[in-house]
Amino acid sequence: MRGHGGRYRLLTDEDLISLVGAGDAFIHTIMDPTKNRFHARLLDAVGQAVIAADPLGKVIYWNRAAQELYGWSAQEAMGRPIVEVTPSEELAEQAEEIMGTLSHGRSWTGEFVVQRKDGTTFPALATDTPVHDEQGNLVAIIGVSTDITQIKQTEELRRGEERFRATFAQAAVGMAHTAPDGRLLRVNRKLCDILGYTREEMLGMTVQERTHPDDFERDLDQARRLLAGEIETYSMEKRFFRKDDSIVWINLTVSLVREASAEPDYFIAVVEDIDERKRTEIDLNREREFLKATLESLKVGIVACDAEGNLTLFNKASREFHGVAEEKSAPDEWAERYDLHYADGRTPMRKEDIPLYRAYGGENVRDAEMVIAPIDGPARTLMANGQAFYDDEGNKLGAVVAMHDITERKRAEEWLQHQAFHDPLTDLPNRYLFVDRLGQALIRTTRLENRVAVLFKDLDGFKVVNDSLGHEIGDRLLVAVAERLKGCLRPKDTLARFAGDEFIVLIEEVEGADEPLRVTQRITEEFQRPFVMDGREIVLRFSIGVALGEGYTKSPEELLRDAATAMYRAKDEAADYKVFDPAMYEQALRRLELENDLRHALEKEEFTICYQPKFRLGQPDRIEGVEALIRWEHPQWGFMLPSDFIPVAEETGLIIPIGGWVMKEACHQAKEWQERYPSEPPLGMCVNLSARQVRHPGLLQDVSATLRESGLEPGSLILEITEGTLLKDTELLETIFRELKALGVRLAIDDFGKEYSSLSYLKRLPVDVLKIDGSFVASLGEDPANTTIVEAVIKLAHSLGLEVTGEWVESAEQLAYLRRLGCDHVQGYFLAKPQPSEEVESLLANQPAY
Repeated sequence: MRGHGGRYRLLTDEDLISLVGAGDAFIHTIMDPTKNRFHARLLDAVGQAVIAADPLGKVIYWNRAAQELYGWSAQEAMGRPIVEVTPSEELAEQAEEIMGTLSHGRSWTGEFVVQRKDGTTFPALATDTPVHDEQGNLVAIIGVSTDITQIKQTEELRRGEERFRATFAQAAVGMAHTAPDGRLLRVNRKLCDILGYTREEMLGMTVQERTHPDDFERDLDQARRLLAGEIETYSMEKRFFRKDDSIVWINLTVSLVREASAEPDYFIAVVEDIDERKRTEIDLNREREFLKATLESLKVGIVACDAEGNLTLFNKASREFHGVAEEKSAPDEWAERYDLHYADGRTPMRKEDIPLYRAYGGENVRDAEMVIAPIDGPARTLMANGQAFYDDEGNKLGAVVAMHDITERKRAEEWLQHQAFHDPLTDLPNRYLFVDRLGQALIRTTRLENRVAVLFKDLDGFKVVNDSLGHEIGDRLLVAVAERLKGCLRPKDTLARFAGDEFIVLIEEVEGADEPLRVTQRITEEFQRPFVMDGREIVLRFSIGVALGEGYTKSPEELLRDAATAMYRAKDEAADYKVFDPAMYEQALRRLELENDLRHALEKEEFTICYQPKFRLGQPDRIEGVEALIRWEHPQWGFMLPSDFIPVAEETGLIIPIGGWVMKEACHQAKEWQERYPSEPPLGMCVNLSARQVRHPGLLQDVSATLRESGLEPGSLILEITEGTLLKDTELLETIFRELKALGVRLAIDDFGKEYSSLSYLKRLPVDVLKIDGSFVASLGEDPANTTIVEAVIKLAHSLGLEVTGEWVESAEQLAYLRRLGCDHVQGYFLAKPQPSEEVESLLANQPAY
């Protein structure tokens, strides 16, 4: 039926019933339209397809709308199965259900997709109604169908709109519709949450007023390009101001919607809150920049490569080390590009040994040294440490190496090593380096079948130079000595300074003893020429010890010992040089053993004292004093005289405790004898003082304490000092003598006349007694010159108020001469030899009293 507005409406069931009326009549009508042309025209006018089928499903009626809808004409459709002219998979699937419904006298209504004659399909809404005769038999099926394509599209649009609205409102990102002038037309809840506004506050607001000024122009330029059609969409990171004016970072994606109608275009903006990510990114960038600045400022070179081995980090220190600008290269190119060498600075480094290459290969590099020799910069020694690094899954991400410039440290180490093995004054090898070279040379002798020679040299009298001219000149002189010695040697010989004024030479590949002796002769001749220091000529000579050896028989220490032993023998004998022979070693060993035994002799009470009487010449001659003379009962070598061990005691300093013991024993003995054998004057005790004792700072205290402990009167103690001691330092001895004299002791000069010296000290020193050296007394009456000297000494002494003692009196003739010359006291084997205290007591007990 045509309704209001000139449109057709769908035919309802009531319409069909009113049209159809009785089933049989309707059938006749549609089968023969001429019988009821009104009804036929009416059905053709219906805007819906009306189709009738008999119970077997063959078309018995097909109106004009059906023809238009399905594309089949009535003539084509009539008599065909309805499923052939209206094919539909959905109807086929529901055929049984539809027929069941119709067979029960009920209509069926449903949607299905049907195919036209040309193969196109469309959605249709159909109603099938059963037609029964008066007996209730199904005589036909009337179907009314309509193309509902537009209805479906409208519904889909409506549903799409609803989905869009729901998506817009509930989206997890901010969304907005924005007018071309920037006004917000529509916003969702998420955008309100991001910016802190309500929907009402945001509508009508412009995007520009909440955009950060630094991002405004960039955003506006993109929008203009979008409107101009240059781009379809754009995306950018920008900053918005929240309601509280805080800044939020967002990712903005904008598209332009162009309306086909007269509606204006608008923008769709998708706003993603990236504030946390962006601030994390900013923080990371800051940290990255901080790390980069830190790495650039470090004095440590840092290099790193990525998983492919390409250089990714090459900080400032590394660039300076390599003498290049920042460059990208793989580790295997470095040896060629940067001229890398091993720590020796000479051997080019192989690619596989480059620290970064090794770290990239998975090795933990520790303290690897290398030398970089760039073309335009100084060579540097670097120490590298590095390793590869991995992600959590164990995948290699790259490698990193840290390099420290140890150039100065290496130089310092080399300097320290040089200093450790060289003499700082002369720059000659020192003892340690010499011993090492000597050891290597001895090893080579076993292969070359030759020997080496060691020349041990000691400057004679160098201490006098230091003491008189000062250590500064002494040092300069040692340097000059070293240079002159070098000129006497071959380049392959080693010259070393051992200590002080000791030098030593190593001569290798020696075939015979003549070769080192020729070197020794050259040195001796060369040092006959004086050195000139500040206008002074200084002549020096060496005492040289020569020792030869080979690796089979000698160690470095043994060969040095032999050379030193020979040198000391040369010094003792005032010879230019001595060649070592085994007898020297035996003597040196005996001396060492003597020194060791001497150190324990006091505590083992191996010392004893003999006393030699000293007679005053008169009528009769009388014992007026004794001289204490030490003896050593050695457990292995037996009775030993002072001349056998006193020089060793003097050299080692053992003379101090030994001399102190002698003085205490002698003073106690003198006090005892004075009490047992009183005389006038009381018996005197003579005690010898060595040069070392005289200079010992505790001498005065020791003498004072000994007198106090023993009870001996100071005048009964005569301290004897050899003339040779006086000559070494008369000024010092004058002070010491006066201090001793102040204690009340008496002082005697022993061995007078033996040394060549001025006699002025006799006037300066407070001396009481002169003891004429025995060598003069021994030739009295036989050598007129000696007799004259003795007579002169006695007269000189008496003129100075001194007493005189003659030593070594071994005959009646010598005694008579001394008596005739007016000598005051005598000593000697002719009168009494040194003897134990028991025998001296017998002499004291039997001598006549005055």
